[in-house]
Amino acid sequence: MNILILSCGTRNKLVRYFREKGNGFERVVGTDCSAYAPALYETDKHYLVPRMTAPNYLDTILNICADEKINAILPLQEDELYLIASNKELFTERGICPIVSEPDTVELCRDKFAFYNHLTKHNLPALPTYDSLTAFRNSYEAGKMEFPVFVKPSRGCGSIGIQKVEQMELLEVLCRYSSESLLIQSFAEGEEYGIDLYVDLLSHKPVSIFAKKKLRMRAGETEKSVSIKDDALFSLVMQTAETLSLAGPVDMDIFCVDGKYYISEINPRFGGGYPHAYSCGVNFPKLIASNLSGQENTDAIGSYEDGICMLKYTDLMTLHMAEQNDK
Repeated sequence: MNILILSCGTRNKLVRYFREKGNGFERVVGTDCSAYAPALYETDKHYLVPRMTAPNYLDTILNICADEKINAILPLQEDELYLIASNKELFTERGICPIVSEPDTVELCRDKFAFYNHLTKHNLPALPTYDSLTAFRNSYEAGKMEFPVFVKPSRGCGSIGIQKVEQMELLEVLCRYSSESLLIQSFAEGEEYGIDLYVDLLSHKPVSIFAKKKLRMRAGETEKSVSIKDDALFSLVMQTAETLSLAGPVDMDIFCVDGKYYISEINPRFGGGYPHAYSCGVNFPKLIASNLSGQENTDAIGSYEDGICMLKYTDLMTLHMAEQNDK
């Protein structure tokens, strides 16, 4: 079985997991628009491709799939998720499985205010969020909100552009001069948790949940975390997943404030902190391979040891780039 990982970037460990013997994949092929994406050089074969906004991008990917006899494609980048999800039939009619959630769910999760409205509609706990300065000011003057607040782009990713704001004057300046739509959210004074969820591609049910308490973040990714088990947290994840058309690997962010959990965000893709789950025996590549072979996965929610700490550190590789570009 062969898999094509799109926009593999710096996901070196993820590529290694798919290549690991016994996980069900014969060959792992990778793509990226940059020759300086290190994960390219961990694959069995790699391709430099146009940016996903290029008009010939999908044709390029389809040609690679044909040449490499690809059985499944796995997008990793936020904007690419919707591109692949909304063009699923181009792949499925060729016998290729796109490992991605439904387009409406992908778009809903990308638009953070729409996702907040989705949570409130389904009576799921969410931190109060406003999509305009006027709406926030009205709530603030009514005594329903207070500073500090958390400001972030409505379609942001990787913690880019997020900021803690403690004064109305600064908030007004940020909203006035921002080049993109901003959300104003209640600042969560509590603990943050990350969830790695796998929704079976055949049964469409959650079959694996790994939870970790985040101890330290860097550049939008979990740098230090510790595995935990909590039935209340698992139940909330299940309830939330039931309201969406999710498929495959899913990354969730949850806050705990005064003993109560609040859903923050869902990214319908592998999360940057997934290596913690894999190191604890939560093997999503194997679950994917099982689905691709026509087998539903059994419920293994919480099948890992709690109290296991992940400490991420920096590594590097050196290459003769001229030789690599010739391949």
